[in-house]
Amino acid sequence: MIGADPFHVLGVPITWLGVGIFAGGLVGARWLARALPRYGIEPSYAWRLFPWAILGGCAGAKLWAATETLFTPGRATFRDVVLGPSGATFYGGLALGAAAVVVRAWFDGKPLWAVSNAIAPSLAIGQAIGRLGCFLLGDDYGVPTSLPWGMAFPRGAPPTAERVHPAQLYEAAWLLACALFLRQRMPHSRLLIAEYLVLQGAGRFAIEFVRTNPATVGVFSTSQVIALFCLAAGLVGLAAAQSLESLVKGGEET
Repeated sequence: MIGADPFHVLGVPITWLGVGIFAGGLVGARWLARALPRYGIEPSYAWRLFPWAILGGCAGAKLWAATETLFTPGRATFRDVVLGPSGATFYGGLALGAAAVVVRAWFDGKPLWAVSNAIAPSLAIGQAIGRLGCFLLGDDYGVPTSLPWGMAFPRGAPPTAERVHPAQLYEAAWLLACALFLRQRMPHSRLLIAEYLVLQGAGRFAIEFVRTNPATVGVFSTSQVIALFCLAAGLVGLAAAQSLESLVKGGEET
């Protein structure tokens, strides 16, 4: 069942990564529909954002992964990644997917603060499900391990007969916990999207140590550097939100 070879539905080739991304988007949109009314936005607006997030996210993930091949000679080519069943980088999907959602929300006159906070748990649950698609595809696994839960991916992308860390499952479990935590935090958080960035960045940074991505900046991989940037951006956002809240309270008291 696990493997990079596509299966066909009504003659259309489909990969597990595609299934995971689409299923994650659907669940994320459902969560968003339940969150939007808290911020005064109609639930149906989630389904207006859904195609923008999916198309932007998929395009960004593929283009980022394909662009990385230009700087890593000997690996898959740009064309291979764009047209192949595997090869997708989350941060590219996050960047272009977020940009697409921001453009749509701005065009519709929706408050970006409200949309970003409402969507934070949806990002985590959607990514968690997407990682399950990576697992079923046999992509993005970790380095060899002798631990009892190590797995081989003989039909993966690329195949490996060695037992390796199922890094996709590690990240899926972490993101599921983040999604549930962020959902509980929604009534209390000053800036929920910043909390998502902190949690996502910290988890990805740690999991990268058992991934196969090469070091590009000192001992850190490109994904770790971006994860640290996300973590720092989230912390700055939380500090700014706290400072703004203190100023507002101080003004009210005077």
